Amino acid sequence: MGVARDLERRLEGLLEGMFAKMFRSGLQPIEVGRRIVREMEENRTVSVNNRTFAPNEFRILLGAEDYARFEPMGPGLEREFAELVIEAAKERRWNLMGMPRISFHEHERLGRGEFRTEAMLTADPGSAPKAPSTHEPSKEDPSATRAIQMNTAERLGIRSGGATLVVLGEKGDTKDKISITNPPVTIGRLSANDVVLSDPNVSRRHAELRLAGGAWTIADLGSTNGTLINGKLTQEQPLGHGDLLGFGSSELRFELSED
Repeated sequence: MGVARDLERRLEGLLEGMFAKMFRSGLQPIEVGRRIVREMEENRTVSVNNRTFAPNEFRILLGAEDYARFEPMGPGLEREFAELVIEAAKERRWNLMGMPRISFHEHERLGRGEFRTEAMLTADPGSAPKAPSTHEPSKEDPSATRAIQMNTAERLGIRSGGATLVVLGEKGDTKDKISITNPPVTIGRLSANDVVLSDPNVSRRHAELRLAGGAWTIADLGSTNGTLINGKLTQEQPLGHGDLLGFGSSELRFELSED
């Protein structure tokens, strides 16, 4: 399993030094990782609009001995397993209802090497949960752009929040429109961004849209090729209706809603 192998490589750094002895025997983190992916596979659901959702919350039940070994590394392991959930869903094009949540719990009836997982589909607290995208822009379309928030205005029926990004084609034609519903909004090539640009000239985390005091600004996040506003390089600048944003070879138009 490719995803599990990636997890194992990521765990190597985490398990160095003083923690190395904890996992020389008994239950191994990679076993838990494989079980999480299997639970995602077995507990998928399909919504009325034909979207496939996989569990995003997992309670890992461990025996006393294994829990004592896992507990000191809990935060680090939880982060790694959360990343595993995102990567597994992305690889299989599943949706997640909210950010992954993993927790470890002691179970008195479990012995050494035994564990159970409880998988659930849960939304983030609040009216508009922000979930990571599990869909990459199409490799066949290098100009493909995705707003990766699962709680888009269209799907949840919420208002756009007052701003829209219009993705422009080479001739200035409209290719896509992205409602900004939950600032700040990160833009970049990495799939964990809020707006994903499949453009080799765009940095992994390129720029960020911010809203403060009713005013929008764009801030470059140390990108390699810089951020352009109406053709000029900028580090941070207020935005107005109709401003053209340049990221690598991609161009977007910033629009403010009238309502």
